[in-house]
Amino acid sequence: MWVVSALQAGTVTSVLDSGGRRVSSSSYAIDGSLGSLGGVGTSAAPYVARHGYSGQITDVRSLSLSATPSTINESGTRQLGARATLDDGTLLSLSNTSVVWSLVAGPLASVNATGLATASVVYQDTTGTVRGDYLGKSGTLSMTVLNVAGDDFGTYAGDGMDDAWQVRHFGLGNPNAAPGADPDHDGVVNSLEFVADTIPTNALSRFVIERATNRAGINVLFQSSASRKYTLYYRTNLVSGTWTNIPTQTDVTGSGGVSSLSDPATPTTRRFYRVGVRLP
Repeated sequence: MWVVSALQAGTVTSVLDSGGRRVSSSSYAIDGSLGSLGGVGTSAAPYVARHGYSGQITDVRSLSLSATPSTINESGTRQLGARATLDDGTLLSLSNTSVVWSLVAGPLASVNATGLATASVVYQDTTGTVRGDYLGKSGTLSMTVLNVAGDDFGTYAGDGMDDAWQVRHFGLGNPNAAPGADPDHDGVVNSLEFVADTIPTNALSRFVIERATNRAGINVLFQSSASRKYTLYYRTNLVSGTWTNIPTQTDVTGSGGVSSLSDPATPTTRRFYRVGVRLP
């Protein structure tokens, strides 16, 4: 009995008899089987034909993970997905439950069996990494956990100050970061140093007017922060009266160095000045 099988590769066709021998060309190779339609054929393209099976059988070459978008709000959730690249070059979208999910690093609280990731609370935008495993192949995905609330982190939560500012100056969980504390003993508590964005651990870092000049108007000079806004006020009596802001010198963003606010008027009476600072 003669059994004949054929593999089409490009425009070249090969016919194999029942001898079970290998037949090949520059484009393909076939290992035949004796007595029935069978064997394995490969072509120059990323394709493998396994004859005699009820369907095409492929091997997983790599695994890729995805999330849309690849960001997640702190304390929020994000659904992950996975896709396998097979040895014939095709892509296979996987069911979430067929992948074994795990955490690698960063501020991710958990990822469950269906690939739903939950983020931890952060004090600044921070990257976390998850892993998926499927049939001996693994893939990882980096996700950015977004700091959407500035006053909710650890022992610094709910104290009226930005957590990132406290961590920057005091590290994690430091009681010296409390709003009413004055660790540098300069007479200014942390809550006020935060508003002025001065250094709460350095007594020489204070929000004060350094000097004023009277050249083409009054110029008031002070050390500023690039993340704060400043307004120049005046009144004619030092101990009483209402402070009036100068409209052109209201909510001016600081330079991060010595800044200057000016009174363009030529006062006919004595004026006293002060500088106000606020968060944007």
